[in-house]
Amino acid sequence: MGLKNLFRKDYIIGLDIGSSSIKIAQFIKKEGYLSFVRADLKEIGALTESEAREKEISAAVKYLFKGINTKKAEIRAVINCPQTAIKKVTTPYMPKSELRQGINLEAKNYFPFGIDQSLLDFEILGDIVEKGVRKYEVLVGVCPITTVDKYLKVLKKAGIKPASFVSCSYSLQKLSEYLNSGKDETACLVDIGEYHTELIISKGRDLIFTRKIPISGSDFTKAMTGLLVSDRGRTQLTQEEAEKIKRDVGLPPEADFKIIDDKISTSQILAMLRTPAEHLVNEIERCLDYYREEAGGAKVNSVAIYGGGASLAGLIRFISAGLEIEVKLGDPLEGFRIEKGAAVERERMSHRLDIAIGAALSEPRGMNLLPAEIKEETQRAVKRGTLAAIITAVVIISLLFYIGIKIQIGNLNKRISVANLEMSSLKPQLEEAEAKRLAGMVLVNEPYWEDVFKELGSLIPNDVLIENIKMENEIIAIKGMVSSQDGQKILTDFMIALEKGLFNGVKLVESKNLSDGPGIEFELKCWVDYEK
Repeated sequence: MGLKNLFRKDYIIGLDIGSSSIKIAQFIKKEGYLSFVRADLKEIGALTESEAREKEISAAVKYLFKGINTKKAEIRAVINCPQTAIKKVTTPYMPKSELRQGINLEAKNYFPFGIDQSLLDFEILGDIVEKGVRKYEVLVGVCPITTVDKYLKVLKKAGIKPASFVSCSYSLQKLSEYLNSGKDETACLVDIGEYHTELIISKGRDLIFTRKIPISGSDFTKAMTGLLVSDRGRTQLTQEEAEKIKRDVGLPPEADFKIIDDKISTSQILAMLRTPAEHLVNEIERCLDYYREEAGGAKVNSVAIYGGGASLAGLIRFISAGLEIEVKLGDPLEGFRIEKGAAVERERMSHRLDIAIGAALSEPRGMNLLPAEIKEETQRAVKRGTLAAIITAVVIISLLFYIGIKIQIGNLNKRISVANLEMSSLKPQLEEAEAKRLAGMVLVNEPYWEDVFKELGSLIPNDVLIENIKMENEIIAIKGMVSSQDGQKILTDFMIALEKGLFNGVKLVESKNLSDGPGIEFELKCWVDYEK
């Protein structure tokens, strides 16, 4: 049994518990990449009674996980409410133990609502230098304890133990990182849910802006179920009729005129939906204008719409016309490897899987809004399992050895033959015990250096010379030089190659021209991804 296989989960599953539907996206990790296996979606009703709704959600989660061995899966779940948010901030450079304390003290100033009764976590994005002073860029996330407890209760009833909790905006950012990897473009992603609409603007791996927009799918439904008086008399649609018309007719062109179900005209439908649609366009435009002001006139290169609200027919066309830029219906599976026989109705539901897929792309050791006691319990369980497995292996080895030495053999040749056979039978257990001993090093964040140096040696270009490597607080610092006039390009390609391998979070700390010839000196920082 190899070291990498010792604690590996067979599958990674992103779980999105929305207001009107629950989605899962299942992946398997192959050759360092996530490969899509299946996705599914279960609609849930708009029940107001808390206990009845919890039962319905738990039943829906059980249905979606039917046939999945959850013990072999790492489940990364999304939580959301109006006070669940993330914020990118800059902090002074300090030891990590002090950084958490400092963020806890300052976090009340990061968000426009109280966070006294909220769980908080953060993720260090990297180091920056401002006016000669070294600082951290940190992504901070918060969620009310009541919201976290509600999700934990529902998942417990369904028999699900999540490895992590992340917010919708964090999931969108992880999806944007994946879809725009290697692109020097600014992307805007909008997820229109039943009661919440999330918007993020990012450039590559850099999150620039996040916002909750106060227009969602329910606003369009409410607009259609209001009383409408015309020359045909009074008209009022039921919620079921409104949802059907939203999907089938949506926002019709102004020139189009039809009578739908002998009850309502397309011009009446447009009149009812225009107000929330224009409000949505105005809110998105405000966010784009804010980015342009902050970025000195730079423009967003692409806008993609996701979520159940994106199913409103004609909405993409309406938003594009209002913003006067190209807007597309998002496809979060774009660029993924798809396993043969993967189960998903891509055209019908792909755009609704963005949050679940983004959650699957997150890492539990990054931002994780699970309560501290549950995180610690998981770590203790892994350590207990490791210790029990090692003790079991030692007992088995000792027992087999004891039995071996008690065997009476008639002649020396037979004894040698039996001893060799016995040692051969012990080899798998010894290898397993050694693998588990080494796994203990992983649990204390010590990388398997032989793999690290093999990986690094295979990626170093001819013109790159590594002068120094050291590790401190889980961060690996690499210093070296590039002896070429194309130093910046070679260094960029080298960083991209590192990111695709065992290394993660590769950041350029410093680079400067060589004083005695063409080329540059550089310093990189990164950390080792043990699951790649």
